[in-house]
Amino acid sequence: MRKAILLFGLLSVVFGIPQAEDSAILLKKIDAFRIPFKEFLVRTKITSFEHDRQTETAVFDAYISGEDKSLVIAREFKTRGMKILYVDEDMWVHLPDTHRPLRITPIQRLMGEASNGDIAQISFANDYSAEEKGLETVDGTACRKILLLAKKKSATYQKIVLFVREADYRSVKAEFYLTSGKHFKTAFYSEFKPVGGRMILSKTIIVDELQIWKRTELEYTTFEEKTIPARYFNKNNLIYVTGL
Repeated sequence: MRKAILLFGLLSVVFGIPQAEDSAILLKKIDAFRIPFKEFLVRTKITSFEHDRQTETAVFDAYISGEDKSLVIAREFKTRGMKILYVDEDMWVHLPDTHRPLRITPIQRLMGEASNGDIAQISFANDYSAEEKGLETVDGTACRKILLLAKKKSATYQKIVLFVREADYRSVKAEFYLTSGKHFKTAFYSEFKPVGGRMILSKTIIVDELQIWKRTELEYTTFEEKTIPARYFNKNNLIYVTGL
């Protein structure tokens, strides 16, 4: 058995067979392309298309604190001023002219093919465990294929097959699956830009696998490092919060 393990290690070096990494370390490397600061504001423009015709557009500000807190405020949207609060395993929505927030789930549709969790939950490490599944080429790019399984019921998706560049763990594509096992959406991580001294994801395209003529583009137009008050992440304060 010991000889077999040593032989596999030697073959891995010689033939480039990817060796399994600790799940948490692996996901931290992937998240490094998604999270530029410990606390920050990211402004996101969402545009939906059907048959390449623009059908809807909106702008959201997301205040992110660590891996498990975010507050999203609709700046330009059919429900302007709507707020989505995500804290650990709980998510609420507060609508204008109402007093009490309503509990929602991350997988519920926000706009087009984008779910609440696509804009409010940005850390894979917080919600998933990871297992490497070998190498695969995606659009000419050598990628590590990684299976992500939800650690929490509050994760946006219960299963994701993620493809990241072999060289540096930059995300290339993700396949999202329902609990039934059906592949229902695919995300393409198409653009990155320098933020805070490193490259950060700046554009995601989500395609509906069940209605392939539908797609939604998320453009992360602004990243600002900010100290965010703790009151922003208290659901009882949502009626008063307007943003920094």
